Amino acid sequence: MSLSTYNNIKYLQSDLLNNNNFKHAFFTKRFNNNEPIELQNKLNLNSNIHYLKQIHSDKVIQVSNTLNIKANVGDSLITKERHQSLWIYTADCVPILIADIKRRNIAACHSGLNGLKKQIISKTLKKLEDIGSNKNNLIFAVGPAIKGDKYQVKKKDVKDLIFQISGKSYLDESCCIIKSIKDKEEELIHLFKSDKNPDKLFFDIQAAAILQLLKEGIKQNQINLHRICTYSNQTLFNSYRRDKTTSRQWSYIYS
Repeated sequence: MSLSTYNNIKYLQSDLLNNNNFKHAFFTKRFNNNEPIELQNKLNLNSNIHYLKQIHSDKVIQVSNTLNIKANVGDSLITKERHQSLWIYTADCVPILIADIKRRNIAACHSGLNGLKKQIISKTLKKLEDIGSNKNNLIFAVGPAIKGDKYQVKKKDVKDLIFQISGKSYLDESCCIIKSIKDKEEELIHLFKSDKNPDKLFFDIQAAAILQLLKEGIKQNQINLHRICTYSNQTLFNSYRRDKTTSRQWSYIYS
């Protein structure tokens, strides 16, 4: 992924989505004009805008070729219609943009710890299959989120999720590692690491999202991951864990 600037708006884009001609962006934080309609106008786009009242759920909303007058409640959006834009907001959780390179169906998924536990990702994939997509034709851009070394959680809150992902009932750090390519070099990402507090772990929600995708049969070459940390990059990103802020940054994908 690469950082771009247009009309004084900074945003990240996925090479994988760009190479397949999908308009999209993971926006950085803005203090003014930070609503989808304003961002879309700045980027000279024209689409029906769809967004959600996000509640850390497993609810996937399919939208049609109509204006989104009132926000639906849920955490993932999908559509098979053309000229729609799907918007989600995050401030440490994982934004995932999904595109079907054959049918041009799209999805935008907000996945925090609770969404991961409720399998929002796999339910989004199921909904995409319901509207005609084949998993082999999907590509994924996994955007900025809090890194594992900044995200301390209670061990009891993730034990079931780790078992669901790994199939192991004990907490072994070596059992849950994914490989990512960073600057042409391989990076190993641990799903979790131990903490000096025996009741807590450092948990990586991006790694959890990737491992859930792999468990669904998605191949590594279908996934584009950006490892920039929202918590550690105060100039670029809002972070709830860092600042307890209600401010968020938007991500969108356009059909």
